[in-house]
Amino acid sequence: MRRELLRFAALLVLPLAAAGAHAQDHRPHEQAGHAHATPEVGATAQRWHADAPLRDGMSRVRFSYEALSRMDRTRVDAAAVREQATGIRAAVDDMFAQCRLDPQPDAALHPLLARLIAASQALRDDPADAAPLVEIRGVLDRYAVLFDDASPGPRPEAAAR
Repeated sequence: MRRELLRFAALLVLPLAAAGAHAQDHRPHEQAGHAHATPEVGATAQRWHADAPLRDGMSRVRFSYEALSRMDRTRVDAAAVREQATGIRAAVDDMFAQCRLDPQPDAALHPLLARLIAASQALRDDPADAAPLVEIRGVLDRYAVLFDDASPGPRPEAAAR
């Protein structure tokens, strides 16, 4: 029970910390009168163009997710899970660092990246827990709805960075 409460707290705190750290990078953007608005979501939501850093980062996340999904959940290799989780976090950090999206797609992306941060941390904390994989799959599915990303899929060379 205590572990579940800690995980829930992390899911609430980590997204706020990540968004706050990234928001500092956009001060000139916001001072120019561009506020980060929450985009409309649903069946009629606009799909935004995914730039090269975003496509690369999400490709790295997909590669790590697929590697994690292929692992035998009955005999978890904790080091391998943590390695893939660290790869997801590195991809997210790179996406934050290279973010050059307009305000609306940026605002749509941030909650997804925050969810990836929380899921990767949960995997590092408990490599045997399969719940973060469901969360990562959900992020990848939502990303496909919100962003036009014509990348061919996971590239092992991108995930190795």
